[in-house]
Amino acid sequence: MPAKADAVPSPSRKRSTRFHRADADTVRAAVDRLLSFGVGRYSSQAAFLRAFRPALRAEDPRARIAGPRLRSLLVELPGVRLGVRYAEVTRGAVPSECPVCSGPLHEIRNRTLEGGAVALGRRCPRCGYWMHRLRRVPVRYTVQRVARASRAPTAELAAP
Repeated sequence: MPAKADAVPSPSRKRSTRFHRADADTVRAAVDRLLSFGVGRYSSQAAFLRAFRPALRAEDPRARIAGPRLRSLLVELPGVRLGVRYAEVTRGAVPSECPVCSGPLHEIRNRTLEGGAVALGRRCPRCGYWMHRLRRVPVRYTVQRVARASRAPTAELAAP
């Protein structure tokens, strides 16, 4: 019986993946295309995803994306406003990461009269999510196109 080192390697089939994770640049291009030529305002994340997936496939046919990652990318895109409606709940654990963009949550602190500090709640520096004693849970996300801030050249601003 021949040793394994002497064995002929079996022909391996080249695997072609049916999909792959969309990179950030492809998502940005698809969002820009959709909001420029599409409706411009979507009343829910599900409605936006239904319209967004064909635009993403036009950029890259095998690219796929899920709602949480799309929200995380939409927070940082210029010209896009991600609106969030919340519900307040009394039960449940305090989240360790932002439920909107998966960013870190920082404590909101206040000084007491004795000079100590007390934690009032938590906030996300990326997207603006905040919570206090009652936990705020995102209920509905809206996506809207907004005008991008135009920058005037500094030479025109100077007075003669």
